[in-house]
Amino acid sequence: MTTKYDDLILKNTSNWRTTKDVARKVGGDKSAIIQACKRLVEIDHLETNPNKNKVMYRRKDTAQSEYNFIIMMDRFEANQKTELNALNQFSTLLMKDGKRLRQKSIDVLEHINEEVNRAYMVKVRLDYQKNLSLIPDHVAEERIKKLDKYIEKIRSAVMSKNKDSQTVKLIQDYLQNHTTKFEFKI
Repeated sequence: MTTKYDDLILKNTSNWRTTKDVARKVGGDKSAIIQACKRLVEIDHLETNPNKNKVMYRRKDTAQSEYNFIIMMDRFEANQKTELNALNQFSTLLMKDGKRLRQKSIDVLEHINEEVNRAYMVKVRLDYQKNLSLIPDHVAEERIKKLDKYIEKIRSAVMSKNKDSQTVKLIQDYLQNHTTKFEFKI
């Protein structure tokens, strides 16, 4: 799960930094940090500047263009379809005892939760930009509604796949216990 590094990456990339510098400053699993940087570029929170054989990252403090928002939503929806297809491949999400989630189910739920957390992160940033008047209120509200629709669609798809009350309760507990509360810090 890469969202645990997102805040630290954004905090440490106010100036151009190489991938190695970002990994050193953040600390932790280098491959997960690199993956988090790539995902932050996808959602337009970081910008890149290839410098010879090195990739440089910097936090993007400008408002996201409409085109970049549409591209980001397309990526979110593609990831959503992938995760929901993976979830549909399981005949049951529970272990044989019927009281615990299978590890593969937890992995897919973790990926789904990561996508939802990223959508929340974008919502917080949009609200922040709206309050600073970097983007018009109606544009921010429209984008937030699209993100809310995306989040609701993925959550309802996960819940509707499983009719068993025990499975639904375990999924709700998992998602509730693993959802991150985001505050945008600058």
